Amino acid sequence: MDDAESDAKPRFMTDEQLRKHFGLSERALSRLRASPRFPRKDGLILKTDRRAVDKFFDARAGINSPSLVGNSAGIDGEENFG
Repeated sequence: MDDAESDAKPRFMTDEQLRKHFGLSERALSRLRASPRFPRKDGLILKTDRRAVDKFFDARAGINSPSLVGNSAGIDGEENFG
């Protein structure tokens, strides 16, 4: 996904938008929200930062995205969402 395509999507998303964008079921998103490493909703707008969720999934997949280099976020390999 290039920058132009990324900019076409809203940065902050509702749970419904997150599920659609990432292809998640309600159950999968609920399980992810229970993880301490999954990005939290912003308390003011009650939406989640899509870029933070992208980084979360990159980390889980072992992808070293430029924004993760030097970040201490670990990969939680014990969950099974399949």
